[in-house]
Amino acid sequence: MTAKSCWAIENYAYRPCPQPAREFHFAVSPHNHSCYSIENLASLNQVVKLWFMRPFRQVLQWAFGLAQVPDLDYADVYYRAPLTVEDVFLTESAAVAPLGFDGVHLGITDHEEIAGSVELLRKHPANAHRTPLGEELSVRFQNYLFHLGVTDLPESAVDETHANLQAAARAERLDDLFEILRASQSLVVLNHPLVPWSKDKDKPHDPHRKIPVEDLLRRYGWAIHALEYNGMRGQKENDRVLELAKHMNKPVVGGGDSHLLLASSVLSLTQAASYRDFAAEVKEGRAVPIVTPPYFAPLHWKLFLRVLYFIAHYRKIGHFRGQPVSDLLADRAVFLDPAGIASRGFLRLTAALGLIR
Repeated sequence: MTAKSCWAIENYAYRPCPQPAREFHFAVSPHNHSCYSIENLASLNQVVKLWFMRPFRQVLQWAFGLAQVPDLDYADVYYRAPLTVEDVFLTESAAVAPLGFDGVHLGITDHEEIAGSVELLRKHPANAHRTPLGEELSVRFQNYLFHLGVTDLPESAVDETHANLQAAARAERLDDLFEILRASQSLVVLNHPLVPWSKDKDKPHDPHRKIPVEDLLRRYGWAIHALEYNGMRGQKENDRVLELAKHMNKPVVGGGDSHLLLASSVLSLTQAASYRDFAAEVKEGRAVPIVTPPYFAPLHWKLFLRVLYFIAHYRKIGHFRGQPVSDLLADRAVFLDPAGIASRGFLRLTAALGLIR
């Protein structure tokens, strides 16, 4: 593949698709996060244990303004994704216009939360057929953490369905959880299925242990309709997802999962005029992801931009154990303050140069 064109994926293989709107009627962006999604910094727990970081452990805590906290757990430091629901809607809609599409079937799938999709539905009732209710659901299986993209939840009793799903997931009652999903008739996609997350995301994956994704699919594949080609994962990993999907006889859906300030770089294509009809296509085994040129930007660059955004807006968006950082540091200056000024300048420059991708 080259980075200058769009590529469709059919029958688990890539093919050029320079003018997708001539072949398909609609674009679908089924995996998006709004400001209702919480992001924590749990991964820093492993970073500070690296031998070259140990001398700087206290310096890092000081930079966050948390030097006084004993045995700091960075999972207690969190922020929300930067885009409002309306921002996501406008960003994703604008991004598909150059591909030839008039708007997008848009799924907002916030972490353990349906409020974003509910808000979108209420703000744009005329687009209800294109904006399903949904969430991204965390599932723990064989000491690993997986994520399910759940969309097209029925509007009636959606709060009750959401509460039942969350209760079953937290209690690890997976048989009940997948029965609830099947009864809801929603579309269930196994998002980024090969991310090596142990049960606790801040603990490292054992490289000698195989991710039990095939076991999960063998046991609950009757309620999982597709696997995801993820816009925030590298091509080698996504190629392995294609191999896994072919082996398990599952279709592959394209999802962006950007979490940041830009549109999805991987979408799905469909002939269906509504999200519900698109979901029916996937359940029948028909799904066509499309990989757009922004996908080919280096993954480390995308993640670097995410870190920079956090640093740039630390005081405004950061929380520690539920307390806003702006209150916690009201009368204090910390290292992230000048670093934030530099980060904001860098982000403005990269945006002006068209490098935020």
